[in-house]
Amino acid sequence: MTRFRNLLAISLAVCLAGCQGSSYIYHSGSSLPPPMNASVLVMPPDVVISLLHAGDHEEPRADWSRQVRENLDQAIQGYMFEQGIEFVPYPAQEVADDHLDVVRLANVTLDAIELALINEAGGSDRLYSIGEGPLSTLTGLDADYLMVVMLHANLATGGRKAVAAMTSVLGELIDTKSAEFRIALFDMRDGQLKWANLDPWALPNIGTLVDADEEEWSKAINYIMSEMPL
Repeated sequence: MTRFRNLLAISLAVCLAGCQGSSYIYHSGSSLPPPMNASVLVMPPDVVISLLHAGDHEEPRADWSRQVRENLDQAIQGYMFEQGIEFVPYPAQEVADDHLDVVRLANVTLDAIELALINEAGGSDRLYSIGEGPLSTLTGLDADYLMVVMLHANLATGGRKAVAAMTSVLGELIDTKSAEFRIALFDMRDGQLKWANLDPWALPNIGTLVDADEEEWSKAINYIMSEMPL
């Protein structure tokens, strides 16, 4: 599944780089106008940072993932504070079992948008939403919008970097890092996806994810959330 998502992200990047007018940002044309003083419930970011070995084996690193998740969460909070958007923190560090379906459906929705962008070179006018049933499990958290964040990245080991250097002489390119970063905003009133950013270029300037400082994270979040319609 991880390899498929990485390949999908690479394909999306290639398409976006080569297609004039292509967009990696989705805006709903039929969403409800935002209420005054809108509040956003931010689910715990789905962050997985892995070591990528020479033989394509991915080794998830819990310590790296935890550090990046904390930095990412703080950067999102900082952005919302600066924009005057009420941030509603999720009441736990991990997604509760009762809310897993919401996150799963949100990611399925974003998968569909990625495929639409690749196949249609500019996205789709279709309506995307999460059903009322799964969303009802979050009503007690009292927010107008739901934000779902996902960041999966691979960082190469020294062995993979050495193999990449050797094979590059033969004209074969081997990835030494990859990342997929996406953010989506769903309206809690009707479940409709209001906005999403699947920008493949949101992270290249951040340097090494694990060592990125507050300023670098702030730049990345300001970039990917610049068109959030709140």
